[in-house]
Amino acid sequence: MNKLKPYVKSTDYVKSPFRYPGGKFYALKHIIPFLNVVEHSEYREPFVGGGSVFFGKKKADRNWINDIDNDLMNVYSHILNKSSIKDFSVLFDDEYANRERHKEIIQMNAKSSFERAFQTYYLNRTSYSGIINKPAWGYKDGKSSPPKNWKNFLLNAHIKLQNTKITSLDFEEVINAKSKDDKVLIYLDPPYYLADQKRAYTNSFVLKDHKRLADILKNTKFKFCLSYDDCEEIRVLYKWANIYTKSWLYNTANINGASRTMGNELIITNYTVEV
Repeated sequence: MNKLKPYVKSTDYVKSPFRYPGGKFYALKHIIPFLNVVEHSEYREPFVGGGSVFFGKKKADRNWINDIDNDLMNVYSHILNKSSIKDFSVLFDDEYANRERHKEIIQMNAKSSFERAFQTYYLNRTSYSGIINKPAWGYKDGKSSPPKNWKNFLLNAHIKLQNTKITSLDFEEVINAKSKDDKVLIYLDPPYYLADQKRAYTNSFVLKDHKRLADILKNTKFKFCLSYDDCEEIRVLYKWANIYTKSWLYNTANINGASRTMGNELIITNYTVEV
């Protein structure tokens, strides 16, 4: 049985450049100890989202981040790319954030992947809760760090992303992909079972997806760590696995103006730890 060690920020820690609904920034001290106890040479995240866990943990020899949201992963690709990161980051040197500018960016006709990355990132940083789902776009003053700070977020993320595989695939392809060895650790943060998915996500996760994910993880030969909302449906789906209850601040409802509250969450693994 693995003994959890306290989470301590290391030189590998980088703050995510994104704001993201249901992001795990406040949960890092609970989640990363579950990852640190597993020896692994490859690390995968099929639902990377804002990437708080990827940016918050020590990198493995091989790293793979993925999300079905193509616009989001397009931003990641431009942050990673050495030839575009400078051009991309300096776009925000003289940028500003207000309601009028927010509307202009929404109406922007992005014709290239670079322009699309700019539009997506600007709206992520300035929209309610970082939501980039078009029907839910809305602006509110003071909800994000000002644009003058975004360049540093992006450049730090660029360094952490080096030699990282970036894709926009169905989660099953990422989980089942072959590896050089069996020392693969997969961290998964899928859309929560009780989340308002039409508002928060561009690609909703329906019941069959939750069931498909559980079936795939039950049969994987790799180690996995999964975070979910604490509800009876998920406890039943994963009754065959190890389920740990943790509490952290969150706002998965993504309600405008809502403050973060303390709630119970589940960490689910196919390996045992002593907590």
